[in-house]
Amino acid sequence: MSNRRIVTEAVPESYRLARIAVFCALSVIGSFIRLPGPMPTVAFDSAPGFFAALYFGPIDGAAVTGIGHIATAVINGFPLSVLHFPIALGLALAGAVIGWINRLDSRFGYVEGIVAGIMINTALIILVIPTIGLAAAISFLPFLFFAACINGIVAVAVYLTLRGRVRI
Repeated sequence: MSNRRIVTEAVPESYRLARIAVFCALSVIGSFIRLPGPMPTVAFDSAPGFFAALYFGPIDGAAVTGIGHIATAVINGFPLSVLHFPIALGLALAGAVIGWINRLDSRFGYVEGIVAGIMINTALIILVIPTIGLAAAISFLPFLFFAACINGIVAVAVYLTLRGRVRI
């Protein structure tokens, strides 16, 4: 009887891990859909993480956004070198904040959460100033903001479509 209980308790964790892996794979696919900008890492890689944060919560959102950014950096040859690791941590923070805010207010928390995620995502430009310089960072800022907004809009659209209808 105790073996059955151990298996039952392990299923949700393995299910969660598989779900995170699927959404990380969607982030990799999204990294091939690039948005206009001077850096090749401006892509649809954050939308699956933002969605995961909204639909599943802060932990899943943090995992998918962080791992998704590292996957995008690998695919594009690490254009910012080791700076991609603190950026991935910042994006993980953005995913966690989105999920946390959405859980606080279940009716319209997704709007506040996505706005906070976009702000955090855009603010991560500060990390690259020592490498690319202030002028380049300022010129890159509108592209980064645009990409974060598009990722957020896509995530919210999918979230609103599936919310309460599908158990993933």
